[in-house]
Amino acid sequence: MDKLKHIPCGIKGLDTILGGMMSPSTILVAGTAGVGKTIMSLQMLSNASRQGEKALYIPISTESAGKLKIYNSTLDFFEDSFEMHPINRQLAEKDPLTTLIEIGNIIESVKPDRLVIDPVTPLGFGFIEQEKRRFFYTLDSMLQERHMLTFLVGELLKSELHNSVISHLSDGIIYLTREERNLRADHHMEFIKMRGIDPGKRSHITSRKYLYDISSTGFTVYPHLKPRKEILIDDTRVETGIPGLDSMFEGGLPRYNSLLVAGTPGTGKKIFGLQFLLHGLENNEPGILVSFEDTPHQMLLDAKRMGWDLNRYIDDGLLHIICDNPCEIYPAEHASRIRDVIETKNIKRIFFDGTNHLELSMPDKLELREYIHSMTNYLKSHNITSLFTTDTTPAEWPGHERLDSASIMDSVLLLHNSRARDRRYMCVTKSRGTRHKRSVKEYAITESGIKLRMDTLI
Repeated sequence: MDKLKHIPCGIKGLDTILGGMMSPSTILVAGTAGVGKTIMSLQMLSNASRQGEKALYIPISTESAGKLKIYNSTLDFFEDSFEMHPINRQLAEKDPLTTLIEIGNIIESVKPDRLVIDPVTPLGFGFIEQEKRRFFYTLDSMLQERHMLTFLVGELLKSELHNSVISHLSDGIIYLTREERNLRADHHMEFIKMRGIDPGKRSHITSRKYLYDISSTGFTVYPHLKPRKEILIDDTRVETGIPGLDSMFEGGLPRYNSLLVAGTPGTGKKIFGLQFLLHGLENNEPGILVSFEDTPHQMLLDAKRMGWDLNRYIDDGLLHIICDNPCEIYPAEHASRIRDVIETKNIKRIFFDGTNHLELSMPDKLELREYIHSMTNYLKSHNITSLFTTDTTPAEWPGHERLDSASIMDSVLLLHNSRARDRRYMCVTKSRGTRHKRSVKEYAITESGIKLRMDTLI
């Protein structure tokens, strides 16, 4: 074996982050009970077996091979074609040297390309520390001789990694955690170390946590949103679809623009966003509607009341709707779904309805700002025109509202209900890279949508 080679690990999202696993190498997958170490290992073995690799699973368990297969068969991804050779856990703890010989014989017999020992931490249980280190050095030499990709599953706390001899012998360490958060539990993956990957990516990968999910369909990791590199920003003008508004932005929004439309409930933010999206659809521009409050059916009914038939654009594959309860979404998973649509459907416009509801999913303000910031940067790098709406508290006059996310957006438009005059007004308070009219203009919500009164200038 002259050089390392990249091979897919079989975990959705993980190959995107790492670019594949390096072979030969030894990877420690560590964590406490219930974080998904075994499911992750079985999915990697199942995928390897489907791809023609010779895969071997050595569970250190009190269960029989038959019972383990019954448990594993409940997993949708499970492939029964890889080799499974259980070793009794009680015997492994009592007689580690015999176990070491047995492992060696199994490996020599199967000659695998990919191996999982799950868990490896009970091995050498009865040894004093010096003997345990000698035991694992011998195991490591045995594994190195085969030039294969090996995963050692470890039942370890993060604080135990530094003093563990297994950590020192591993080329990479993937640590899995379960963190209680409000009414749900989040699963996070960390790469404590990872030899062989691009040095330019190593610090970025090892300095962040990645959300992952576990289900019967498998183990999924969600990479963070990244803007495209070396992309040329399209500065052509995009019509908003709101009669009279484009003149306030020098003829329209720049193609890459992110526009925040803010106002109190009842100012027409949702109608504004639907009208913006519809204008693009009418011009054959694929779009996404993202809602955190209404169901797709309710959004379509609201549009229908305005005389807008969005169903036909869904049928034509131009409109895609993503509606989620903000109490139930995982931000990274939500962003991943949006990215998948964008990168397969040539999206030109996107409307986020009610981003203030994201506070239920991300009560930490810094985390919420990071989500919106990464989303707007990602959309800009794809030259997508985006419109976000958010609620504000009542103000005496448009422009006096306080908006935490305004600094992130390219443009900000405020909608205002005047109780004294029983009229509606809007004003542009920010438009990065574009001269904009700072005047306050009156608008009306008509049967066909929002329109500006051109004869009113304050």
